[in-house]
Amino acid sequence: MKANKFVAGLILVLFIMLQFNSIVFASVSGSSEKENTLITVNVKNADIRDILSALAVKMECNIIYTDEPVRMDFSVQNVTCKDALNILLKSVGKEYLEDKNTIIAGSREVLENNYLDKIAITSFTLKYIRSDILSSLIDTLSIPVRKVTLSTNDKVIFVQGLPGDLPKVAQLISLIDRPENAHASDDYNLYSVTLSHITAEQLNSVLNEIGFYSGLVMESNPMTLWVYGIEEDISMVNEIKSQLDVPQNAIANTFILKRKKLRFLTSDKAETILTELNIDVNVLSLNRRMHTVWLNGTEDAVNLALSVLEQLDIQDYMEHDHITVYKLRNITAKEAMARLRHIENQSNIKFYTFAFPQFVKNVMVFCPQDYRLFVLNQLEEIDVPTDEIKVPVDYSSVAGGKIKLKNRRSLICELTGLPEEKFTISDNVSRDDSYLFIMYLEASPDIVQYVKDVIKMIDDPLADGSY
Repeated sequence: MKANKFVAGLILVLFIMLQFNSIVFASVSGSSEKENTLITVNVKNADIRDILSALAVKMECNIIYTDEPVRMDFSVQNVTCKDALNILLKSVGKEYLEDKNTIIAGSREVLENNYLDKIAITSFTLKYIRSDILSSLIDTLSIPVRKVTLSTNDKVIFVQGLPGDLPKVAQLISLIDRPENAHASDDYNLYSVTLSHITAEQLNSVLNEIGFYSGLVMESNPMTLWVYGIEEDISMVNEIKSQLDVPQNAIANTFILKRKKLRFLTSDKAETILTELNIDVNVLSLNRRMHTVWLNGTEDAVNLALSVLEQLDIQDYMEHDHITVYKLRNITAKEAMARLRHIENQSNIKFYTFAFPQFVKNVMVFCPQDYRLFVLNQLEEIDVPTDEIKVPVDYSSVAGGKIKLKNRRSLICELTGLPEEKFTISDNVSRDDSYLFIMYLEASPDIVQYVKDVIKMIDDPLADGSY
């Protein structure tokens, strides 16, 4: 009989253990203190009570679950036992409270109705703001806690709430209990900023990055940021929001913000340059930090903007009070730079073009304002079409060379926009018994050079385009 009881007990233990597909508790930090030990938990279709029992063993405490059991998947890596407990209960909408060595978990309603005497009362001491202001802000945010203020001491507030609510109060205090708010007038208020495409945490991290005071994010509404300040503060936050809260930033893992410290350019001039070049980035700046900009956009656009600013942020451009981009019609930027070389460095005039100057048709001009018309006239004079010539641009020396050149012609026309009629492919013109097919182009010399550069890039696609 005893043997049967033992076997039955062993089967029960094995059954409970099998509910945990994989639960791994591993000390990562090496600390001997159990509250600092990091654990990994991975379970599939397990009863929440079994997960809580396993955590209770590791935490060396008792955990009482007062709600209906649910089966769930749960996975966390390298977190403390208390964090694992918080994540687990939050995932099913439950709360908990602590009573000595016992944790009672369940719905907020059950805990508040049946265990009110067990909910801890915590006092917060304020340095700069009054407790009645904090109490009012707690109500505005609908943080579910009870609170008491004292008329005899307006720097202390007593708060009774569940462990998940008290950190919200502490976060609110860190947001507003600052020296600049010590004598805050009625102009200071708590404003909400509602977002559509990025989260409040993302906007808050941007505000921190650019040196603005942090806002407050409530777990119950991750798309709203609460900011304490005056109307001018909220106006600036809304301006930043308008630039960042856009659909392209809603795509997972594409929100990028990079800081660029400038040496000679001001933030206004940097923004002007990027706007003139039509680089699709959002440029953020602060008046008090005139030599710093923050760039937001796709990774390619941000990297391009950083590259442009790096090349233009030099002392030579400090005195230029006019910046413009001239779009060429007939010649490439490479050809324009060659033709303009005789006036560059005269009267503090500078020209700049992008990578692949043999392909692009934009030239950026830096010059004093009174030289603007002179430079534009020079560009107009050189940007003219020339007579067409016929020049070989490609060849093939194999039997099927004519077909291969036709295929290459299709690609060249697609890349350049030139019509196929401009290209002619010859018959075999070899001097001996081998094969030689020539493709020639009828166009102006600058277009011929443009096509030759494209063909070089086709033959070596990974070239950096600097030739």
